[in-house]
Amino acid sequence: MSNSNTFNQDIYTTKRSVFDFASKLSKGMQKPNKNFMMDIFFGLAKGKSVLLSTIARALEEPIEAIQTIKRLSSRMEEFHEEDKLLENYEEIVKPYLKEKDNLILVDTSEIVKPASSKMEALGRVRDGTTGKIEDGYWTTNMIAVSPETKHPIPVYSHLYSSAETGFISENEETYKGFRYVDHLLGKKTATFVMDRGYDNIEVIKRVLKQGDNFIIRLKKNRHLLYQNKKLSVHDLAIRRKGKINFRTEIKGTVYDLKVSHITVEIPSMKGRKLTMVVVYGYGKEPMVLLTNKQVRKKAEVLSILKAYITRWRIEEMFRVQKQEFQLEDIRVRTLTRLKRMYLLLAIMITFMTMKIEKQNGFFQAVIERAKGIKSRDRIKMFLYRFSSGIKAILHKDKHGIQHFKYIEKPKNPRQLAFKL
Repeated sequence: MSNSNTFNQDIYTTKRSVFDFASKLSKGMQKPNKNFMMDIFFGLAKGKSVLLSTIARALEEPIEAIQTIKRLSSRMEEFHEEDKLLENYEEIVKPYLKEKDNLILVDTSEIVKPASSKMEALGRVRDGTTGKIEDGYWTTNMIAVSPETKHPIPVYSHLYSSAETGFISENEETYKGFRYVDHLLGKKTATFVMDRGYDNIEVIKRVLKQGDNFIIRLKKNRHLLYQNKKLSVHDLAIRRKGKINFRTEIKGTVYDLKVSHITVEIPSMKGRKLTMVVVYGYGKEPMVLLTNKQVRKKAEVLSILKAYITRWRIEEMFRVQKQEFQLEDIRVRTLTRLKRMYLLLAIMITFMTMKIEKQNGFFQAVIERAKGIKSRDRIKMFLYRFSSGIKAILHKDKHGIQHFKYIEKPKNPRQLAFKL
């Protein structure tokens, strides 16, 4: 087969994959919303940007781009079938969830908009890159990880502002996420993995009330009970020098770690036995984790550490959203449009994860099209390369996704008929 035919086949397969995914998401929706789903996901795939102008150009419609932008912007505001969208999305992700102890990674990120004073309900956020306080929005994110490749599957992605009507607190935004994930899992259970920002008694109580587990990195100023004595986390940690050796790679760097664990209690929750895991070798100070999971064997101790190390996957997802899809360049003015675009981008991440997880011929073709990125055998996170590969394939497409749309024939056409 010639290179031209191969490329054409790759274009068709990519478009068909986007079409099938969008069709599942829009099942049961009205026709305009079905078309909107298809347009947005094809535009995100080809344009690799949340900018409506880029998405509009990617659609290759035979009208001026400004008309397409207006249509997409209007539909983004008027879209009224979000419940159906979430219902369909839940059905897509449920097969990737285990019967028990699903790993759910939790983190907050920010969208910084220092030069966008006209955007609705701008709040104040801390820029994670510069440390400065800027105008912008917060996002609460909870992701599962795919069974084989451990890529992110967003299960709760919500953008909010401290300046919007009805805002209560950052903690309440987290609790909303817990409740939604609990609803999604049904009878299945989860282990929520969180960084130091979630070291909060109320957060712990909320997770326990749901019947789930937690792994939280502790703040240094927390105090715990050990053998009925109240001690600081630091003082407890330095007593444990690490009996278990463990070598691992985190974000491309290899670490030789030493791990120990002890049974502790939280003073305000006396009587509930918890496990503190102490990790040396990750930084100058020992890293300390707290969990309600039962830990008796070496393998169980290491499973706690491995679960926490997996947390960097959600940080990489944030980088993909911001660097690969230009999230912080988004220019929609209303908060409704901004929230919807953020949700749709999270769903786009799931689309890519699903394709990466299969590791099939289509995955290989997409990866091969991505140039200028590290060789495959060194890659642990394929989202960068996969998004670049899809864009490279669709770059030469001049027809958009319109020819995949069709006018549905009525099931019972009322047409005059004559018997002969």
